[in-house]
Amino acid sequence: MKPLHLSLRGFTAFRQTTDLDFSDLELFALVGPTGSGKSSLLDAMTFALYGETARLGATGLDALISQGERSLSVAFTFEAGGQTYRVTRTRGRKQADNEVRLDRLDSDGEWTGLSSGSQKDISQRIVAVVGLDFDTFTRCVMLPQGQFAALLHGKAKQRQELLGELTGLGRIQQMHAVAADRVKEFKHQSQSLGSVLASEYAGVSEDAAAEVRSQREQVSAEAERLVQQREELQTQVQRLREQEKVWRSREDTARRLNVQESRAGDVRQGAERARRARQVAGVLPLLDAAERARIAAGRQARELLSAEAELRRAQAQSDLAAEQMAQAQVQQERIPVLEEEASALREAEADAARLKRAGGTPQLTHRDPLPWNEDAFEAAREGAQKLEKLRVERALIETEKAALKAAQERYAQEERQQQEETAQLERVKQDGLNAKAQLEAAQRREEEARREAGLTAYRAHLHEGEPCPLCQQIVQQVPGGERVDLDELHAEVGLLQKLVQERREHFTDLRGQLKTRQLWLTEKASEYRDWDERNKQRELDARQLESHVSGNPQDDLQRLLASLAARVRQAGGNPAQARRDRLAEIQSLRTRFQEAQAALARAQGDLAAAQATQQAAQRMNAEREADHAAAAAALAAALAGLNLTAEQARTAGLPESEIAALEEGARKHEAEVAQLRAALADLDRQLGVSPFDPAHLAQVSRDLTASDAALSAAREQAGRLAEQERGLREKLTRKADIEAQAAQAGRQLDTWQTLSNALKVNEFQQFMLAEVEAQLLTRAGLLLFDISDGRYRLSLEKNEYVVQDLWNAGEVRAVRTLSGGETFLASLSLAIALSDYLAGSKVLGALFLDEGFGTLDPQALEAVATALENLRTQGRMVGIVTHVESLSERLPSRLLVSKSMAGSNVVRVDS
Repeated sequence: MKPLHLSLRGFTAFRQTTDLDFSDLELFALVGPTGSGKSSLLDAMTFALYGETARLGATGLDALISQGERSLSVAFTFEAGGQTYRVTRTRGRKQADNEVRLDRLDSDGEWTGLSSGSQKDISQRIVAVVGLDFDTFTRCVMLPQGQFAALLHGKAKQRQELLGELTGLGRIQQMHAVAADRVKEFKHQSQSLGSVLASEYAGVSEDAAAEVRSQREQVSAEAERLVQQREELQTQVQRLREQEKVWRSREDTARRLNVQESRAGDVRQGAERARRARQVAGVLPLLDAAERARIAAGRQARELLSAEAELRRAQAQSDLAAEQMAQAQVQQERIPVLEEEASALREAEADAARLKRAGGTPQLTHRDPLPWNEDAFEAAREGAQKLEKLRVERALIETEKAALKAAQERYAQEERQQQEETAQLERVKQDGLNAKAQLEAAQRREEEARREAGLTAYRAHLHEGEPCPLCQQIVQQVPGGERVDLDELHAEVGLLQKLVQERREHFTDLRGQLKTRQLWLTEKASEYRDWDERNKQRELDARQLESHVSGNPQDDLQRLLASLAARVRQAGGNPAQARRDRLAEIQSLRTRFQEAQAALARAQGDLAAAQATQQAAQRMNAEREADHAAAAAALAAALAGLNLTAEQARTAGLPESEIAALEEGARKHEAEVAQLRAALADLDRQLGVSPFDPAHLAQVSRDLTASDAALSAAREQAGRLAEQERGLREKLTRKADIEAQAAQAGRQLDTWQTLSNALKVNEFQQFMLAEVEAQLLTRAGLLLFDISDGRYRLSLEKNEYVVQDLWNAGEVRAVRTLSGGETFLASLSLAIALSDYLAGSKVLGALFLDEGFGTLDPQALEAVATALENLRTQGRMVGIVTHVESLSERLPSRLLVSKSMAGSNVVRVDS
């Protein structure tokens, strides 16, 4: 993975949109004052790829949003696997604002979206594209550089602990815990299976199953014998039950014959009653007809009385409807007058509507009203609207002018601050030059003092007239001089070096702030000029529009509306309501007349119908009285012929159905008696001379029941024995399975126990760490050989890190003997080697290092700068995070991070 471009907004110190191009960077320095946002740039790349950072993790990420902002956004373009990808991730203070997107750049230069699915799916796709998870990325790209000096100089145990932490070999302890858990699991499983075999399957064997089978076969033979015996008893019971049916039928027939013979007297009496009813059958219709005629005559008389009462009520309703009709006709004559009043009110209603649309009320007055004119009113209203818009525009212009003044005051304040800091920059620069001159002078004094001290050390060996032990020349005069305090001079040089470094850092911070503020001042100067010109143009436009409006349009509106309001007041104040009242009254009068007409028509119709009903009732009453007299005469003649009274005839009479039933009953009784006697004789012939004994049938039935019970018991016992045999067979099968499982569990227990024992001791982890360490030293040694121009190699000797000096005949010495710059080269080699190892033997496209260069002395810094200048990055991008300006200026490119009130900014500077 190699970064190409980074764009962020609202991310910690970077409030405004900040773009950073990495495409042509190889070796560069990331510099800036504390708190300016150097670490935020690294966090932004990690957040874009994984949605979390090394400092915050995956929680509390709202802290990344700039104070006062609602959201942040990061767009990170990188290269991986020969393809170019872009990840865009936004985060807000609400869950709905969170979004992540992945795109790929195709060969035709178009971006193709790869963001289908949930955010979790997209994040997993990003990890697959990068090829590194979060932990590996933070360990091998954002390198924990402070740990490599400890790795280089530490003892064997310390190195192993540190390597275990960096490479994740601490997982071996997790492996041992897993193996121990599996040992417990299989040990418990083996013990449980053994317990089950001992408790549940102790008596399960092939002999027990064979014994149960023998018992089942004996019971089955007994069941076969009982089946044969039951069939014989069933045949005998069936024969006796057939004989029982004939016997029971003979007994039933004899009983029925006795019953029919006992009913013979009643049957004869019924036949006699039917004969008498036949005699009076002709008189009964006459009785019914006379009764119906009497009832009909009474009912018709009542209907005549009801019809006469209805006729009187209909006459009264007709008179009342005629009176109401006359009153409605009188009221209807007022309708033309009301219609004329409604027509007159229509025009007044239109005036009221005009007044309301214009915003006036009927109470509006003016001392000098103008006659109403629609065109004049529209012209006055347009003029009033223009004046109102001009008033609003002037208020807005004043607001804009006040805002511009406040902005200009702030601009002047920033400009004064810029001038003050520019002067301060010159003072800091001059102070730095003075301190540098003082440092150089102090260094020269220290160097001169060192020479003098060296000569002074040899003064005791010089004698006039004798050769010098160094140059072998004759000493003419022994030099004199006082002894110089080198420690004091060295301390002075150290203080001046710190002073120069402080002035240099202060100068860098001020220069970055001045550049950022100057950009802001340049941008705002143009913006405020445009703002002032816009305000002046708006004022000019407002004056021109105001000159086009003449007179007092608002007063003209009031005068015109006052005239229209006076016309409305003359119509009563509310002509619309008055017109609605007139129209409602007209409709009411018409409705009342129509209702009176309809009521009169209904009443006249009801009167005619009542008259017709009364006349029909009179005719029907006369007819019913005549029918009643004729029916009474015919009944009297028939009763006289039979010499019976009406009551006697009605008592003797029966319905035809009852007469026919009595006659049919007599005939059926005779036939049934004859049939029963013939059936009784036939059943006697079927029984013959052998008597039937019910006790014999009961005994045979009991024997059959006992045989069925014995057979059921035998079958049940045979079933139980078969089920017992099947259960034993199943248990034998399960026993074999459990024995196999117990054997498998024992083998698994032995395997995991062996693995647990192997992982429990430290030899395995030490072996793995030794392998990792050997690979790291091999890779680091090759890289150190390259960046040290073929002078050094790293190796392991007697469990200690050593360096082989190939420029000194391959001399081997401890890494503690390396200088500061050489130590940095060795640490850098280890860092890159571990980064490649953690990435899975891949060459990563980017590394970011922070070795704490501010603690190095000038000689070590010089060596580090030379090493970095000579570093062959092998195609990867290497970023150095440092505060040391002298070091950063030696690198090909620098990214200067500066901070200000508007937010941090990044400027690229190339050497």
